Formats: sequence, C-alpha cells, structure tokens
Amino acid sequence: LSLLYQFVSDKNGVVPMQSIYVPTGQRVNITLSDGTNVWLNACSEMTYPASFSEDIRRVSLKGEAYFDVRKDEEHPFVVRTRFGEVTVLGTAFNVNAYNDADACYTTLVYGKVNFSTPDQNTITLAPGEQAVASSRGIEKRAVDVNEYIGWAQGVYVFNNKRLGDIMKTFERWYDVHVYYEKESLRDLTYSGDLQRYGTINTFLNALELTGDIYYRINGRNILIYKNE
Repeated sequence: LSLLYQFVSDKNGVVPMQSIYVPTGQRVNITLSDGTNVWLNACSEMTYPASFSEDIRRVSLKGEAYFDVRKDEEHPFVVRTRFGEVTVLGTAFNVNAYNDADACYTTLVYGKVNFSTPDQNTITLAPGEQAVASSRGIEKRAVDVNEYIGWAQGVYVFNNKRLGDIMKTFERWYDVHVYYEKESLRDLTYSGDLQRYGTINTFLNALELTGDIYYRINGRNILIYKNE
C-alpha cells in the first residue's frame, strides 16, 4: 500500500491531493473528508483531495472501487476515469476501470448516477443497472449487482463468466500469473462464488472436478491444461 501527497491549484488556491495505490493481493477501505466510504480493489489507484473545497467533490480512479457516497445535493460527487465520468449526489455504486481493460463498468446499487463519456454522451442508471463504456460507445444493461460488488465484502461472484476473465481477477487477488495450454481454454465459462481469503486452489480444485481442465502450480505461475 502506498500513499503519495501532491499539490494542485484550483479557484480556491492550492489544494493538497493524495494518491493511494493498492498492490496485488490486497483491498483497502478508506473514508474521504466528506464521509464517503470507499473500498479499493487490488491493483487500483485513486487520487482525491485531502479535503473537498470545490463545488464538486471530484476523485480520479484507475482500477476498481466501490463507493458509498455521503449525500450532499449542493456538491455533486464525480469519479473520473479514462472512459468518462460518473456523477452522483448520494448513492452506492461500483466502478471497474482498469487501465489494461477495454471497457469500464459502472454498476448502481441504489440511488441514481449519470455516466458521461469524453464525447459528451450521457446515460442515467437506476438501481440494478450497469453502464458499459468502451471505444465502441456506451450501453446500459440490467445486471445482478452482487456479481459486481461482492468483492468489497470478500466474495467473488461469477455467472457464466469466461475463465480468462475470472483468472484475470485472481491474478490481481493472489499475485499469480496464469498460462494456458490452449488459448481456447480462456473461453470456457463457469458460475459460482469464492471467498476472497481462501486460497486459489479452492477454485482450481473445483475446476478440475468439472472434467474440463487440470492445473499445475510452479511458484507463482499457474498452468492450465485441457483434459483430453
């Protein structure tokens, strides 16, 4: 866990800023100066003012975070990502915007949020909806929110999810590297849930029981093979 201090200028003068980075295998819970509660997932970075002084409460995010925003109708809360901005007054939502991903996922638990892309396209989400923003544009869809916020409570929930996407998350959680005998193995889909602080072997052993694959571990490297 690292914390960096810097200073920027706005209309109110020089504002001290903080950047927090969460390394592989960890998650962190922090409370911002306005009382907003934030869970930061592994390999995530958030930059925020030590004290909100502008009309807008603004933070920048690279990675994934779950926000429970303290309601303040006179001071909107804005999360800036490379895919666009999420604007709220008081609500709970999850943002997944890793730099190595090709899309940003904003999932609303309760309240209301607006997601705006850099080219000024804006959509409004209701509880149980998700905005997906990428280079192809932005779309809205209904989702099971538990699949997207469970990590903040230490549970990873996945429904018909690609093995490649599951393992990408586990690489961040467990500080491992996953390799596949055949690229097609990445497209196998699975459903289930895993306690975050169990070992990755729990999930891998369950995978073997499906008969689709078997695995080998060499240090921090996990090798996935196809059962013939």
